[in-house]
Amino acid sequence: MSEKKNAEYYEAYRKEFPVVDRYLYLDHAGVAPLSLRVKSAVETFLAESVEGGAFHYPKWAQQVADTRKACARFINAEPEEIAFVKSTSHGLSLVAEGLSWKAGDNMLVYGKEFPSNLYPWMNLERKGVEIRTIPTRGKEILLEDIEQRIDSRTRLLAISAVQFSNGFRVDLKNAGELCRSKGVLLCVDAIQSLGVIPMDVRYISIDFLAADGHKWLLGPEGVGIFFCKRERVELLHPPLIGWKSVQREFDFDHPDFQLKTDALRFEEGSMNLMGIFGLGAAIDLLTVIGVENIEKRVLELGDLIIGEAEKRGFDLLTPKMREFRGGNITFSGGFDPVKLKELLRGNGIMVNARGGGLRVSPHFYNTAEELRKLFVEIDGLI
Repeated sequence: MSEKKNAEYYEAYRKEFPVVDRYLYLDHAGVAPLSLRVKSAVETFLAESVEGGAFHYPKWAQQVADTRKACARFINAEPEEIAFVKSTSHGLSLVAEGLSWKAGDNMLVYGKEFPSNLYPWMNLERKGVEIRTIPTRGKEILLEDIEQRIDSRTRLLAISAVQFSNGFRVDLKNAGELCRSKGVLLCVDAIQSLGVIPMDVRYISIDFLAADGHKWLLGPEGVGIFFCKRERVELLHPPLIGWKSVQREFDFDHPDFQLKTDALRFEEGSMNLMGIFGLGAAIDLLTVIGVENIEKRVLELGDLIIGEAEKRGFDLLTPKMREFRGGNITFSGGFDPVKLKELLRGNGIMVNARGGGLRVSPHFYNTAEELRKLFVEIDGLI
C-alpha cells in the first residue's frame, strides 16, 4: 500500500485521537493518549454510577465477562486464564511471590529490563533464589546466552517481548521452545508489544504474561491483564487474598476457603470497573483495525524514523531488521537526549529519552508527515 493510501486508510481511525489536533504524540512506549471510544466507555460507566449505582451491577458483571473474553481472544487464551490486574508490576509479582521457591533455585532475567521486570525477581533473593542475568550482545539478546545459564535448578525465565530502551524484539517462539525442552517456566512482560505485535500464548508456549493497558494497547492507566496458563494455575498460590479469591465468593455468611481453580483466583477484591471498561473499548478498537495491520503500519513508520536518523548521521540503538524490533526506535548523536526531549515537549512533540538516546514510538494513527516534522524540529534544536 502506498504512503498516500496508507494515510487515507487510517484517517478515519486517526479521528479517534483528538490529541493530534494539538500535539505531535510519539511516546506510545511511555503513556499513550486515549481514544474517543475509551472516553465514551468511561463516561458511560460514570453516568450509570451517578444515575443508578448498584442497580447496574448485573450489566457491569456481563461487561466484565465480555471484556475478559475479548482480552483472551486478543492473545489466543481462554477467558478463565485472564485476570485483571492494576499494572504489569502487579502481574509479574503474582508470579514471583506465588511460585513455591526453594533455597538454591535460580531464575533468569535480562539485566537491562525495565525495573518492573527486575525488582520482583531481585526481591526473591531473600528466599535464597539466585537471580541470573542475561547479557546484551550489541543490540540483541541471544538465545544461546539464555541456554548457557539454564541448569537443573532453573525454574523460570522472565523476559520482555520487546525491550523498553531500544525496541529489540525477543524471539519468543524459540525462547518458548527452549524453556519447554528444559522444563523451565516462561514469564513474558508484554507491555511493549501487546497492541502493536500479534500475540499467541499457545503458539509461543507462554506460561505467564502481564501487560498494563496504558501503552500500545491505548487504554487507561491502572488496569492491565495477567495471563496464567490453565495448567499452571495450581503452581501459583495467590500472594494477595480477598473475598473474590474463593469459589463461593458471594456466600458471605459461610466462609469456605476453597480457592478458585482458574486465573480469577488472582482477582482478590473489588475491581477497577472503570478501567476495565476503558480497556475493553481500547481492545475493541485494536481488534477492528487488526493487530497484523497495526504491526505493518508501525514497522513502516519505524523504517522512516531509521532513514531520517541515518541521513543525519545519528547512531541507531535499535536493530534495523523488522523482525528484530517492535514499535519504539532509539537513536543517539551529538545531542543530550534528555535535554532534546524537553525542548521537543516545549514545542508540542512528545517523545522520550531511554537507553542513552532519544526514543520515538509512533502508533498506527501517526503519519509520515508527522515524523518528518519531528526531524525538522530536531534539526532546529541541535
